[in-house]
Amino acid sequence: MHRGRGTPSNRAYPASFRQKVLRRYRERYQVHGLGPTLAAEKLLGDGLSVDHETLRRWLLQQGDWKKCRKSQKHRSRRDRRAHFGELVQMDGSHHNWFGPNKEKACLMNMVDDATGKTLGLMDHQETTEAAMNLLRRWIEKYGVPRALYTDKKTVYLTSREPTLEEQLAGEKPMTAFGKACHKLGIEIIAAHSPQAKGRVERSNGTYQDRFVKELALRQITTCAAADRLLQNGFTDNLNEKFAVAPIEADDYHI
Repeated sequence: MHRGRGTPSNRAYPASFRQKVLRRYRERYQVHGLGPTLAAEKLLGDGLSVDHETLRRWLLQQGDWKKCRKSQKHRSRRDRRAHFGELVQMDGSHHNWFGPNKEKACLMNMVDDATGKTLGLMDHQETTEAAMNLLRRWIEKYGVPRALYTDKKTVYLTSREPTLEEQLAGEKPMTAFGKACHKLGIEIIAAHSPQAKGRVERSNGTYQDRFVKELALRQITTCAAADRLLQNGFTDNLNEKFAVAPIEADDYHI
């Protein structure tokens, strides 16, 4: 039996530091529901550097955090596309972004399939104007992608019959957004289920966890202010943390 058994480790944090971390967590982050991982990132910005697993253990010991394991159904995931810009998924996430007592808003989200890079825009609804503004924002930052993967909402696709003029010209009926993509050479691919565009759905979940808490911490309650936060570093920080390198180095954006 080791003779150091039962004595505090020489590498342990001082008790005063632990109490300071826990006090800061309770005062600033517990009320907004921040978990140990995100709270550790915020505490680092406060000058309190602590590993997220250490923080998790402290919070569990104090009863300030409970384990919450989610049972996941086993399923096979589609492989990523090989090139950046080869396929970009687009979706609108309707959520109580500003709290349960506020009206829902819509986060328009684009996610590159190869890298997981995201770009967001906050608006009141998932409209043609919002979709076009987000696409323009993506093009200005990265270029024109080869294809967009969307759901079958009428913003992106239409189920109407072709007009006589369209029949004579041999054209398929398109929405205003579809016409814009057609002129840019962007193919729109329709997903038949939310699971099919899982990349953007999981990205929406990340936003609903981290962005909601960031908005609450900053006391932001308007779409305009939330959109400025997205443009001024929030999505860049997400990409720095979660994006991966593409399989192939060639960029397919035009």
